[in-house]
Amino acid sequence: MLFPKSLGLLVAGAGLVSAACPARIEDGIAAGKDLAQWAQDSINAFFPFQDGWQDAYDVAFSPDVHATFNATVFTFDTFKAAYESFYPLLSKGFGGTFEHGFLSAIGVPNTADNGGFVTVTGWEGGYIGGEGGALLNTTDAAYIVIAETEDCERRIVEFRETSNLGSF
Repeated sequence: MLFPKSLGLLVAGAGLVSAACPARIEDGIAAGKDLAQWAQDSINAFFPFQDGWQDAYDVAFSPDVHATFNATVFTFDTFKAAYESFYPLLSKGFGGTFEHGFLSAIGVPNTADNGGFVTVTGWEGGYIGGEGGALLNTTDAAYIVIAETEDCERRIVEFRETSNLGSF
């Protein structure tokens, strides 16, 4: 059963949505593309290989996020700590050659607000130790649940990431 937005219910379950939030893009395909682009932009900002990723992390993730990385379950703070531990490897261990990108992004918007679900697949890698080192390219994927908050912002409330980067 779907409830109208005027009741203030959030389909994704992260909190109540104010009736003052802008309406979702009516065209479902366009709304899905917008949601997927928001997810990609957020990931690009909080991917822990560049300075400033911590601030982007704080903006993108809900404080009560449920996160997994491969088989490990995390809270907001423990997931951020894990990303903090990845930062030296990704920023320095590849001697500035680390890059990442997306192979696909599928956004499925909620019907009543600006949240929804996104699945992304991608690649990451670089030269271990920098130029001249062994080239390492790996793949990853994430399933993301995005909720619209009371202040009309999007936040990631569930993030399930898988990667084979740690297999090497």
